Amino acid sequence: MRTLSLSSEPPTASIVELSSMEYKAIPPAISKPVALSSIPPPTSKIPSVTLDSDVITDNMAARLSMSFLGHVMFLKSQVPFPVIQLARMPGSNTNNRASKKRAELLNSLDTLASHLNTTFTSLSTAIALKEKSGARDSDGSIKDSSQHDQSRTSVAYLAIVLGSTIGAAKARVILGVNGLEIKVWGEREELNVEGTSSGTDSEDNEESLEGSGSGESSSSDGSESERDSGAESEHDDDEADCLSDRDSQSGSEASCSDSCESPPRSRSPSPTPSYQSTPDSEAPSPPPSPSRRFQSHAEEQETLRTAERLLSRTLASACAEGEDTGMASEMAPTQTHILLRAPRRFVHPAWIPRQNLNNSMDDTLADFLQESRPGNSPHGIKKKRSKKGIKVEGVWIKSRGVGVEDPTEDNDETIAEEDEYIWWTWDGKLAGFADW
Repeated sequence: MRTLSLSSEPPTASIVELSSMEYKAIPPAISKPVALSSIPPPTSKIPSVTLDSDVITDNMAARLSMSFLGHVMFLKSQVPFPVIQLARMPGSNTNNRASKKRAELLNSLDTLASHLNTTFTSLSTAIALKEKSGARDSDGSIKDSSQHDQSRTSVAYLAIVLGSTIGAAKARVILGVNGLEIKVWGEREELNVEGTSSGTDSEDNEESLEGSGSGESSSSDGSESERDSGAESEHDDDEADCLSDRDSQSGSEASCSDSCESPPRSRSPSPTPSYQSTPDSEAPSPPPSPSRRFQSHAEEQETLRTAERLLSRTLASACAEGEDTGMASEMAPTQTHILLRAPRRFVHPAWIPRQNLNNSMDDTLADFLQESRPGNSPHGIKKKRSKKGIKVEGVWIKSRGVGVEDPTEDNDETIAEEDEYIWWTWDGKLAGFADW
């Protein structure tokens, strides 16, 4: 059975022999059933990955989905080496049949990666629009605005089905993304109310300052004209005295120059200095920083690499624990189908709606949730096994502080047709190969 290793190299026979020797070297006292009975059973058969992030962005969901697909294809023996190593290996002979299959698979994976980058963006928009329409009554009024504003994340499901067709599946793997950031992409986000009000207040203050400044200047001009008219008769005498005493009386020079010059420069205190200081003192304060700090490109890439490593370690640990939690199995190379659960309003050119798959895929999703929470049956989902005894496998990727959510909506409430969830299939082709 193929196991997933944290290292880049595939497992070798020496590692298997070393592992078997270590297990044989365990003392009998430790391997007694009595000691093993004290270990509590696992709470869930589905491994879970909890990211150190409040939300899972569309870019992170796309990257982790591609990483998970590569692990599944290797663990299910669809490729002879991990997908990352296949992309780095140089092709020895391009005319070889195996090389052609390898090139076709890598091209298809590259196309899928580019499609997933926009797929989760469109899915986020579709769910956000669904939440907005669901938060309104028939008359258009908002039911509960506080609850609508707080619901900024949702759950997304991606299915990987291996088999010649989806109906004749040999393996079904579910990827649950709990904490996907939902918002209407392309819309301009509204600024914070406090920042808007402060900006309006600052504009009003500036207008009031301009108004008060013009009033003060007009009053100063009025008093100035009265003073000039009263002192016009003495203007000539004062000018003569001012010229004779300019060298000896420096103090009277200022007062004389005020009355001599026309128009006089002496005015009432101008509001210009106070107005010039308003941009610093009364400038509109910037809106408060959002709860999620925007990352630079380098920080985002580092966060994505950390999440991918955490996913790899989780899958490797699950494979090491046993067959109940691991996904490793020997399968003949076959087709790999990618499915997405999204509302009908979801729009993407690379995804085809497949409503005829709702019954079978909903049953698979019900089994996945049942395995995620043993003993608790999800509301609104029938408790039954998939056909042909196929074990449902998968993994949860969750953001910080969220739990496993039910995929079904409230059955008591009627929802619009465009808000109904259906399954969509990717229109590409992924074919595994074993020859090298």
